[in-house]
Amino acid sequence: MLLDLRVGNFRCIEAAELVLDGNLNVFTGANGAGKTSFLEAIFFLGRGRSFRASDNRVLIGPATPRAEISGRIGGKAGSAYLGVGIAPGELDVHVDGQGGLRAADLASRFGVQAIDADIHALTSGPPEPRRRLLDWGVFHVEHGYLDAWRIFRRALAQRNAALRERAPDTLLAVWESHLATAGTVVDEHRRRYVGRLETEFRRLGGQLLGIEPSLDYAPGWNREQSLAATLEASRESDRQLGFTRLGPQRADLRCEIDAQSTRWRASKGQQKLLGAALVLAQLWVAAEAEGEQATLLVDEPAADLDDERLEAFLGAIMSTPAQVCIASISTRGLSLPAGTSMFHVEHGAAKALL
Repeated sequence: MLLDLRVGNFRCIEAAELVLDGNLNVFTGANGAGKTSFLEAIFFLGRGRSFRASDNRVLIGPATPRAEISGRIGGKAGSAYLGVGIAPGELDVHVDGQGGLRAADLASRFGVQAIDADIHALTSGPPEPRRRLLDWGVFHVEHGYLDAWRIFRRALAQRNAALRERAPDTLLAVWESHLATAGTVVDEHRRRYVGRLETEFRRLGGQLLGIEPSLDYAPGWNREQSLAATLEASRESDRQLGFTRLGPQRADLRCEIDAQSTRWRASKGQQKLLGAALVLAQLWVAAEAEGEQATLLVDEPAADLDDERLEAFLGAIMSTPAQVCIASISTRGLSLPAGTSMFHVEHGAAKALL
């Protein structure tokens, strides 16, 4: 969990220092005050990226050409100091004073997930965000996954380069061997993880929606054929396209209500709750596997929900084994427990409320 946070020149936050509660923190304030920016800064500290923007240049405020986020985390292994500097085309990651690190080094020390304004698109939109969510969960539960994933990504890049260069079959066969071996390991890790995730997802989905949803893992190729055979069979068509069409890089998690795709049947509010159930299920699985509490960020929980669904949503959030940070225009309808740590945000400055 995150014990304290320092932010400098990040979006509208010129400079801020906060001490956070280990259970529940709520940021209130008007639209545009900077509430979500504090959640975004916390997310960036654990992921090395934003949940709102793909271009880091928009995150840097006007004061200097660089943004800074740092904080102290606590857990079973004790405390650690994380920091990240953001500049155009540059990410400076350091842990306990050691620099030259990668975003994965942040993620391995500080687990953080977000339920943001676009969470409804997690179940109804394209598969890439679901793959990213899946990989975060597997990374925190299946030891050795990161190494296998990195080997797979390197082999995939090499095969794609060979395809674009119209390399002969003999060279493609070499990269396909590496790709199939690593890809099969990646798939095995994912498959074991999804087996654990599905149980929690069904439980939480039923709690939030009143209808138990289903979760299906699609590996990215027809499992009736090995990945090695699939790559060989698709070699010529892939060569024409210049990239590898089938494999773990095309995996997906499919969510359904009453055996119908949520893309077509679920309302926006239902899609929000389904996406939230996926995130919350991951936090339950990670807490059980690691014995650690991650940090959950929730932006405007009341949006798109009626009173009954909001109550169920808040109940699920409060019972999740995680440190929770909520951003909301007001606390009306939130039923916050006594002892909640409150911050009022105005013009990018957060003031703790006693």
